[in-house]
Amino acid sequence: MTTKKNLQHNNSLRTFVLGIMALTACFFLGNEAMAQSYQKMYAPKHKGGDFYMGAGIGFSQSLAENAVKSDFIMHQIPSADVLIGYNFNPYFGLRLTGGLNCQTSRCSNAAHKAMPDVYGNGRYNFYCLTGTLSGIVNVTNMFFGYDSERPVSWALMFGGGYLSTFGFSKKINGWNEYPYYPVDGKNKGYGTGYAGIQCNVRLSRPSELAIEVRTNATDNKYNGVWNQNHLDFYLDLMVNYIYHFRNGQKLYKFEVPKKVAYVDPVLRDNSDEYTETLRYGESMQTTIPFYAGFYYLNDVSTKRAGIVAKFLKENPQVSLKVVGHPDVIDDQDVEYNKMLAQKRAEAVIDILVEKYRVSRHRLQATYDDTVLQPFKTVRDWVPAVNFIMVSGAAEEE
Repeated sequence: MTTKKNLQHNNSLRTFVLGIMALTACFFLGNEAMAQSYQKMYAPKHKGGDFYMGAGIGFSQSLAENAVKSDFIMHQIPSADVLIGYNFNPYFGLRLTGGLNCQTSRCSNAAHKAMPDVYGNGRYNFYCLTGTLSGIVNVTNMFFGYDSERPVSWALMFGGGYLSTFGFSKKINGWNEYPYYPVDGKNKGYGTGYAGIQCNVRLSRPSELAIEVRTNATDNKYNGVWNQNHLDFYLDLMVNYIYHFRNGQKLYKFEVPKKVAYVDPVLRDNSDEYTETLRYGESMQTTIPFYAGFYYLNDVSTKRAGIVAKFLKENPQVSLKVVGHPDVIDDQDVEYNKMLAQKRAEAVIDILVEKYRVSRHRLQATYDDTVLQPFKTVRDWVPAVNFIMVSGAAEEE
């Protein structure tokens, strides 16, 4: 026969599942408008992975007996975890998590009402050490394309592991002298499995917050053994600070396209070091080539940026407008071309600042919706950024 306690347990689990479904529905509806703009800009060309570490705090709430009191959340004890993970690509990664879950459980209402002098407030504390291996599926990147600048992304989590219980309140030794609500207070280990949803909030290039809600299932008896039901569920809410060690928050390196014969002349033409002369208001002869449709810099374009850095070092009174341009072939998408041109200018500035130590105050990113150097035929590599010399601080448009 289904007990009232089991019904409450099932209702809690059903409510949580419905909440997850509602969050997922809101995510897809809210991101549908972004899909078209991201799919073209951020094509899935990546190689290499992303290694990260993190730590967080939160709460662990059992969904069994101890969920029946409306004031129970006031008695929660903070939990903590540490994690290490690796994203193999923009869509999938693995993570190891170790945590200390501080649980506050309680006896049944029947036992509490029958012998209040024995059970007191009915609550007891214990701890769980957990270790889990989980898969992380980034559904935002999967459906809307990878974007290194996206402020928020969503992921699904699933995995399993092991937990060990210890540190039970000594009061349960007295409880176990009576048959109403025996609690197994011995230190033991159990298998566990869990699933959940994760919201990643970008803080800076190398760091983010991962807000996680996950439900766990384990074959234990730390909520009491009176009904011989060892299966228990508990809900974790954790906020983790995560730091990425490879390629910053950009996470994944773009794949450098293979060179073919007709590309080499374009790269060679853009690899000569020109003798630059100071001409305020005019463009430098040096330009930066980009692969069509992208805004990453490869080895050739990075070396070209070094020539610009050398010129600035030799002329400290000069600042530059860094002008990004779209590709040779106009795809009639004005917003796409504008975004691509702007991103190219910003990528060049980042290289000049981070690799060549040029002051960002001497650089201003802007864009031009015309191609820098049209060709009669389609080229994979195109000159796409040029530099206009200005006096003093870069002028504002």
